[in-house]
Amino acid sequence: MIKFVTKKQKKLLSIRMFMSLDNIQLPPFIIHDLFKDCLVDLNSYESIPQGMNTKALPFLGSNKQNIIILINNPDISYLSNQQLNFLTGILAACKLDLADIAILNLYKRPAINYNTINDELSPRITLMFGVSPMSIGLPFDIPMFQVQQFNERTYMVAPTLQELGNNKELKRQLWVNLQQIFSI
Repeated sequence: MIKFVTKKQKKLLSIRMFMSLDNIQLPPFIIHDLFKDCLVDLNSYESIPQGMNTKALPFLGSNKQNIIILINNPDISYLSNQQLNFLTGILAACKLDLADIAILNLYKRPAINYNTINDELSPRITLMFGVSPMSIGLPFDIPMFQVQQFNERTYMVAPTLQELGNNKELKRQLWVNLQQIFSI
C-alpha cells in the first residue's frame, strides 16, 4: 500500500529529525553558562605518566646522539622523499641514522630560539640547512660551511638540502665539514 505524505506532515517529520537528541546544537552563551567551571583542573600537580613525551618541540627522529638538524620547509612537515633519501645518505656516510638525530622544521615555529632548542633537545651538534643563525637568535652569524663552537656546542650552516642535492661543489664542501665535525 502506497502512503502519501502531505507537505505539513513532511515539515513535522523534518522538525522531529532535527530536534532529535543526536542533533542538539547549543548557542555559545548557553555552553559558557553550563561550563563556567573548568572541566579539567589545569592547576593540578599530578605526575606525568612515564614514557609520555613532555617535550614541546615536535621532531622527526629519536635524538639518541643529540644531533639536531634544523630545516625551514614550508611545503611539508619535515622533508620530501628526495630530501630524506639525500639526508639518510649523508647520515650513513657519517655512520649515523635517523635514530641518532632530531629533525626540527622551523617554518611553523618562527619564534623558537636556540635557548629553547638547547633546553628541549640538548644538542651537542646543530646542523642548519637553509636556516640562518640569526633566525634562531644566535648572537652571531656563521658563514656557509664554517664549523662554529659556542657554549660547548657545535654549529654549522649549509644551504637547503634541495640545493645541496643539485650541486656537486656544495656537496663536497658539506662533506669536508662533516668529516671535521664527526671525526671521520
